Amino acid sequence: MAEHTQLIDAINIRTAVRAFDDEPIDDDMARQLTMTLEPINLLADLSIQLVRDQPRVFTEANASGHLTNAANYLAIVGPKNDDEAKERAGFYAERVVLTATLRGLGTLWVAGSWDREQAARHCRVSDSQELYLGVVIGYPANHLEYQAKSYEQLTEVQRTHRTSKTFEQFTPTMSDEERQSAPDWFKAGVEAAMKAPSAMNRQPITFSYNAADDTAAAHIDPTAGDEHWALNDLGIAKLHFQIGAGQGKWAWGDGGLFIHR
Repeated sequence: MAEHTQLIDAINIRTAVRAFDDEPIDDDMARQLTMTLEPINLLADLSIQLVRDQPRVFTEANASGHLTNAANYLAIVGPKNDDEAKERAGFYAERVVLTATLRGLGTLWVAGSWDREQAARHCRVSDSQELYLGVVIGYPANHLEYQAKSYEQLTEVQRTHRTSKTFEQFTPTMSDEERQSAPDWFKAGVEAAMKAPSAMNRQPITFSYNAADDTAAAHIDPTAGDEHWALNDLGIAKLHFQIGAGQGKWAWGDGGLFIHR
């Protein structure tokens, strides 16, 4: 893994990790993650916080076997009643997830598999803020064996670890001819977004390409049944698309445009 250090590499090997080793995140790794969080929080106007060694937050999930040895998390905190902030939270917190992936850590976005009230006791949430979601983080089970795998082995694990919607399902408003004639950057962006996590694993985001002005658009699929977390999922999918497409920038919001540079 050491020779692969780009975010697109992280996209290609990231999987949802539910079983963790009981080895704690050490101070050095925590400092590295904090150094990543500080500029991202400043840029995003969020308060993403690393919380370590709080297994009580995951007591029920660990006891049921849904999770194993979950004890650390990223608390994703932002302004109350702010839809754009929720989208930014998905975009920028996933940036931290990908960085953690490159450092050999496992992650899992959680909406319901934790005790939210317990989680809020261990992070800073002001009266004007709320705790949106969490990301479980830690060393994957048998992590030394995991870290010894080649990049090619890890990409194969990523490819087969879950089912995914097809390219056609991610671009439902486009015809086969439009998909075929779309530029390579759009195709690469959608393929990266197909590997993105979503809070309820429903992949509720779709994309379209407009040849007239050479832009892409991202949309929340109202039929996916995941309206509560859709804005967060929109941000995650937009980040994956942007990394896959290369240089370019999104406008925030459902239907926001991506301009490739």
